[in-house]
Order: sequence, then C-alpha cells, then structure tokens
Amino acid sequence: MTHARLSPSSSARWLTCTASVEASDKYENTTNPSAIWGTNVHYLGEQMLKGNEIAVGQRHTEQGVVFVVDAEMLKTAEEYADYVNSYIDKNSVVLIEEQFDLSCISPNQFGTSDATVLNGTHLHVFDLKTGHGIVNAEQNTQMMLYAIGAVEELESIYDIDEITLHIVQTRAGHIDSWNLHYQDLMHFKSFAVIQADAIISGETKFNPTKKGCQWCPHSRDCDALKNHVTETVTGAFDNLEDIEGQADKVDTTHIKNILDNADLIIGFVKAIQDVALEKMQEGIEIDGYKIIKTRKNKKWADVESAEKYLVRKLKQAGAFKRTLITPTQAIKAVGKDNAKHLEKLFVIPEGDLKVVSNDTKGEAIVNVADQFKEV
Repeated sequence: MTHARLSPSSSARWLTCTASVEASDKYENTTNPSAIWGTNVHYLGEQMLKGNEIAVGQRHTEQGVVFVVDAEMLKTAEEYADYVNSYIDKNSVVLIEEQFDLSCISPNQFGTSDATVLNGTHLHVFDLKTGHGIVNAEQNTQMMLYAIGAVEELESIYDIDEITLHIVQTRAGHIDSWNLHYQDLMHFKSFAVIQADAIISGETKFNPTKKGCQWCPHSRDCDALKNHVTETVTGAFDNLEDIEGQADKVDTTHIKNILDNADLIIGFVKAIQDVALEKMQEGIEIDGYKIIKTRKNKKWADVESAEKYLVRKLKQAGAFKRTLITPTQAIKAVGKDNAKHLEKLFVIPEGDLKVVSNDTKGEAIVNVADQFKEV
C-alpha cells in the first residue's frame, strides 16, 4: 500500500513534531507479522462490506501475498463489517476503502479511509484496528484527516454538519466514537495546513510528545527527546545522581511532570535498551553491561507425539490438567437467567491502589489516607 509522505497514519507525529518528517526519511520502512495480519483482516472486512462471502480456510491474495483465512481473522472482520453495516440504510452514501485527496492540506497528500458513511448531513468515518493497544476516537488526527478528505469529496453535493469518528477494535474488546461539528473539523484543518506548510518550507522544530514519539523511527537517536527526558527526570536537581535514593524529596510539581511524561520516558529507555543490544551484538562494549540469554520454560516440540506417549503411559487422567473456567466465562456459559445462582460462589478482590491521569476511567478515591489506614 502506498503512503503519502505526510500520511494520516503518521499524523500524530508530524502534526506535533514537524522536524520528525525529515529526520525519519533515513530509516527503512519495516513491517511485522501483526501488521501483516491486520492488513489481511482489513482486506476481509472490505470484501464483507462489498457483499462478498468469506469463510475459514479460503485463500486470498493481498498486496501480492497469499494468506489463508483463520477463525480469528473471520471473527474480527465480521464484527467490523457488522458494526459499519449497522449505520447503513438504503439512503446512505457509502464509500469503502476510499482514497481521499488531501492536497488541501499539502501537495500530493492523500489517505485511504476504511469506511465512510454519509447519512443525511451526518458523516461517519470508521477505522478498523486489529492490535491490542487501545486506540481512542477523540481527537484522533488520522481519522480527522480522513474526515477532511471525505468532506472535500462530498460537500459539493451534500451538506455536512456533524461528523462522528468510530474506532472498531473488537479484538481488544474496544469500540469508541467521538462527535465533532463541521466547524471544529475546519479549525483542525487550518492547524494541519500550518504544520504542513512549516514542513514543506523547512521551518521545522523537534517537539517530543507521548503520541508523536511512540512510533517515530528517529526516537532512539533523537537528541531533543533525550534532552527532554533528562530535564524532566532531573527537574530542580543538578543531575540524576542527586536524586538517587531521595525520590521522597521530589516535590509534587516535579512528580506531576514525571507522571505526565512517564510513557515518553519509558519508551525512550526501551529504545535505548534496544540500541544497546544491537551495538553489543556487533561487538561494541558498554562498560558494566553484558548480554545474557533469558531463561524460558520447556515446551513440547511435537505436541501430538507428546500427547500420544503420555496418554499411553499415564492414561487420560494423568496426561491432562483440568482447570475450572473463570466466573466471567461461567456467567456467559450459563446465561443471564441463571447467572444469579453463581453470585454467591465468587468474590471480587479489592483492587490495588494506582496513580493514573484524571482522564482514565475509574472512580477517584477521595480519602486516600483512610484507605492506607485500613491497609
């Protein structure tokens, strides 16, 4: 699949860190089995929305590579197609895997939306996600750019007042929607044009952020990110050594700054660990560190042969371990009408205390000191 240089999928990066585009050009684009799996599921979802029958065991070709449909692929694609279809009626304008022209943002820019549905004056933009890391619809710049492309293509014929962005991520048990008005989208469009113009003119700057740095190939080599992490962690202290063993003396302002940047800091540390491993594998020594192999548990090389041998030697009862299904699985299995009989058979343990940002779901514990007294 061809991507624009300022693609919607990387917009969380280039909209916040304009210098990242040029800095990332020297890195080779890579893929992985999870990404390939997701690409195949997108293809199946597209076929289903176009009315084609899909079944387990079918062979399909996507981007020149043959793959076989498995049960999880089929389920994920079906749930996505069912969700999109729930918004379609006989009067809907439906665009499946439509490539939208985004030259209104910058020259030669485009983006392909998974599914777009216009019902009257209400535009719906759908994005299928197949990973397990939760993606939210609110302020999702990738989908907002798709919405701009859809508006550019449709508004000469149709009036569009309201837009809803939908993330369909059923594999992670997550579906999310976010509404915005036409004027809100146009305000975002103006911002995107400004950022794109800065990139085109070369008037760029580095701006490390959680979302921007998460998938940036340059993050491991980025001096701006390194300096930001160092300044954030060090705070009012002269250096990191001064903080060692004295975390209890860090003031709440410093604590908040570290918490706000925790994902960015952790991501940078992990990137450095990857670089260290690569360098040491090439024979470069890093004082005080060595490479070891992690210890893993034994596993069967041939499960079928192991099963036959153990059943013959130990019989069925000795070869297998039986475990009770979980309360959640049991409630689903017996049905809602019988679930009340299970309530007296399980307990819900008290959750551990954890510090999270205010926008994280969950009721805040107000009297924290009292909670600690109880503990």
